[in-house]
Amino acid sequence: MERTSALYERDAEISALTRLVTRAQSGQGGFAAIEGSAGIGKSSLLAQIRTIAAPPTFCVATARGSELEHEYSLGVVRQLFEPLLASGGPERREQLLSGTAGQASPVFEPVTADGTTAERDFAIRHGLLWLTYNLCEQQPVVLLVDDVHWADVASLGFFTYLQPRLDALRLCVVVALRPHESAAELHLLDRIITDPTCRLLRPKALSPTAAFSMVQGEFAKAVPGEPVEDAFLAACHSATGGNPLLLKETVATLLAEHVTPRAANAAQVTTLGPRAVARWVSLRIHRLSAHDLALARAVAVLGEHVPLEQAAALAGLPLSTALQATAHLQRIELLRAGPGQGPSEPIGYTHPVVQAAVYHAMTPEQRRAAHRRAADLLSQAGAEAEQAAAHLLRLPPAKEPHLLSILMRAARDARSRGSPHAAVTYLRRGLGEASTPNERLEVLHQLGRTLQLTDTDASVRYLQQALPLATEVSHHAAIASLLGNGLLLSQRIPEALDVWRQALAQLPPGEPDLTARLLADILSVPLFEPAAPGLRQDILREVGRQRLLGPGPTLGGKFLDCVIAGHDAIVGDPRAVPRALRAMQDGELLQRAAGTTPLALAWWVLICADRPEALTNLDKAVTRAYGEGSTSSLTTALTYRALARLGVGSLTEAEADARDAVQAVETAGISLHRLLLGPFLADILMERGSLDQAQQALDWALESDTLPLTGLLYHLLLRRARLLRLQAKPSDALKAALAAGEAFVAAGGQNPAVLPWQSEAALCLHLLDRDEEAQPLALEELRLARDWGAPLARGRALRIAGLVHRGQKGTAFLQQAVLRLRSSPARLEYAKAAAELGAALRRAGQRTEARSVLAEACDIASRCCAQPLVQQIKAELRAGGTRPRSALAAGIEALTSSERRVAELAAAGRSNREIAQALFVTPKTVEAHLASSYRKLDISNRRQLAAKLPAPAHVNEPAAEPDQEPGAHEINPDSLEST
Repeated sequence: MERTSALYERDAEISALTRLVTRAQSGQGGFAAIEGSAGIGKSSLLAQIRTIAAPPTFCVATARGSELEHEYSLGVVRQLFEPLLASGGPERREQLLSGTAGQASPVFEPVTADGTTAERDFAIRHGLLWLTYNLCEQQPVVLLVDDVHWADVASLGFFTYLQPRLDALRLCVVVALRPHESAAELHLLDRIITDPTCRLLRPKALSPTAAFSMVQGEFAKAVPGEPVEDAFLAACHSATGGNPLLLKETVATLLAEHVTPRAANAAQVTTLGPRAVARWVSLRIHRLSAHDLALARAVAVLGEHVPLEQAAALAGLPLSTALQATAHLQRIELLRAGPGQGPSEPIGYTHPVVQAAVYHAMTPEQRRAAHRRAADLLSQAGAEAEQAAAHLLRLPPAKEPHLLSILMRAARDARSRGSPHAAVTYLRRGLGEASTPNERLEVLHQLGRTLQLTDTDASVRYLQQALPLATEVSHHAAIASLLGNGLLLSQRIPEALDVWRQALAQLPPGEPDLTARLLADILSVPLFEPAAPGLRQDILREVGRQRLLGPGPTLGGKFLDCVIAGHDAIVGDPRAVPRALRAMQDGELLQRAAGTTPLALAWWVLICADRPEALTNLDKAVTRAYGEGSTSSLTTALTYRALARLGVGSLTEAEADARDAVQAVETAGISLHRLLLGPFLADILMERGSLDQAQQALDWALESDTLPLTGLLYHLLLRRARLLRLQAKPSDALKAALAAGEAFVAAGGQNPAVLPWQSEAALCLHLLDRDEEAQPLALEELRLARDWGAPLARGRALRIAGLVHRGQKGTAFLQQAVLRLRSSPARLEYAKAAAELGAALRRAGQRTEARSVLAEACDIASRCCAQPLVQQIKAELRAGGTRPRSALAAGIEALTSSERRVAELAAAGRSNREIAQALFVTPKTVEAHLASSYRKLDISNRRQLAAKLPAPAHVNEPAAEPDQEPGAHEINPDSLEST
């Protein structure tokens, strides 16, 4: 590993980067960011890495962000991977894009005229991850990105997705950026450089000693033997601030102007310093021939990596003349020298600062004319629409249909490649070219739809303009549905209802699907916002009317079924469950309504009912989102799967889902999910004993600029109450629990499976020694939970009733809780109930029975990874005179749910790579799970797994005890209220 040339005072940075490359070679991936002002030496450090990580040991790919291609969808990613896919022939390309990596194929292929416009941003990002895995399997890979502050949003999103998955890869990623660059995606850059995986390097300005050496060296090369006086050297350092590029160009300019390095000329240096690059470029431009100047300007307009033939066409030069001009511009160090001189060889400037100086030396009129000519030339040559659109973004509107067509195709291509942010930019520019009502309608509709989740206010503005332009029935209804949802998210409920009702009134007879969709929109309002009482009652009456009607066979009919099921669930009507199951049974919702509110409501109903179909369907939804879905659809599925996994006690998997959803929300800028996802994650973390992190999750839920869907705040209030109670602040916790209950009741809520606020308030009162006040709350929740019928809600209510009642009454409640939960999927709640029963039995002197109950509870709590509960149970065992045994360390029961899933797939003959793709984890994670499984099962290889693993068990909703009605053996709370 050698360095190309000496860099002044950069030994620390080069050593750090060398270590990063060396670690990558041994399979320990790393990420570094070099941050510094223009000219500080970032590009030189990247060049050093290319020498350190030399082929054939390493595969090195480079890219550079540019102002012109700032909106080019996945432009930086394409610079990195396209040359790698092109080398080695079709067989290697097919190998690299095999399996899950194939999801990234649209990024590297031309988009056909009938290309999909579906949002697939996440599926493409996941495919790019596996393309990276495939490359790293062949040899260690180094990815170098200069000027990443100009990278497109989709490429930055890929880097944020890659960072937490680096440890399993033979990969080193180094990016260089300038600080304080104003960009809409600044939050993504901040995430990248503040991520724990990122080593941040900030090269300092050169010291006077290093600057003196550099200046003396430059003069020695140009004028051997010329003495350089100290005052002149000091002036050079002072004028440039020790910036290496400014120092070099200052000296070059001084030499070009024949300024001798004497103390008497120090004043000239001071005047020149900050303008050194511009002055150096100006001197060279004025000495260029007309042909050379035309080519220099063409390359400045076209941007990075320009094929020579394109630059020649824009400059209006024959190819032979352009070749001569290129050679001259390379000799005077305006353009960098490339590996070849062919017409398709890419050319570019030696430094972005030089390119900017040439570009801004042109008059505004010259720049506009050049960009328009570039757009026309690229379009006529059949270049990708985004290449031509990049130039149209620099031009004022001209109201030309041809330009609108280019911009609309660019937006389509950007969406197909998973870059909705770029699509919005092209569409906004396209508005200026739309001259007819139909053209404006199409652009406005696409803008409103694309912005719905990331910029609700802007989406509403565009859709409000689009709605009156839509005359076709289905088009008008689709826009009205979107607009109403945007208004609802903006808490403008009366306006949303007006839009939906007017659209409904305008539908002709014979439109059952559109009618049902708009009705579903209208009837969903009380589920998310506490509308005015009169308005709310009107909607609820319509819910009752629709409940009596048979469901329609259309997708809209299924939407309506889901919304009615949501209303039934919130009041605790168990008819919600068969209604939700009916809507989901044929799979159409999953296929055509991923990420929508109706599908989320169906999941939520089934989760509250402890139905196994919830997790089954959510697994399918997550798989589908990874394969062909958007960030929004994935986030919705992960959020509800985290809640479902929490319900069954799979805390490790639940936390992983929730954190993946958080990362997706932050990457895509989707604030809608925060108000549910934050509280769900906090719940999981509290069960695991991470109270500080739970507080961070609750704070994160409120971080967005706007607070959508305030009707859902009761979720946040209840988790805040729970956290305060665990922090030993029962009085504050009680206030928060009661506030949650008040908000829930105001929204029409009664079902404790949705929000168990009574039991939380009862626990707080219990801690305050106010059991008499706690008992009515606990018994009321028990009554409501029995009406709903789900095991978790009933078992929890029985457990809390047992805690706030003393003596035999309390023990009886706890016994019933254990009985109700024993065969249910709610393993964590069962462990809690068993722990409390064991403690009650110990206090009653029944130590033998207590010991057996507590031991079982401890094993289950350990498998759930509920460490606080484990510690609580061990304390009870010690109080009963029993030494707690270690958590299960061997046998099938010792496997975590993740380990078991991996082991089952391995036993079925799947390779580690196939398992990783199926479970959306890294191959290294699969290896770790298998190694742990082998140890626990006392085996040495995957061939022995099948003999150790029984057929997977399927947990269904528990049936009633034989010869008894559901709840018949349960204590009747009504009989205890008067005692």
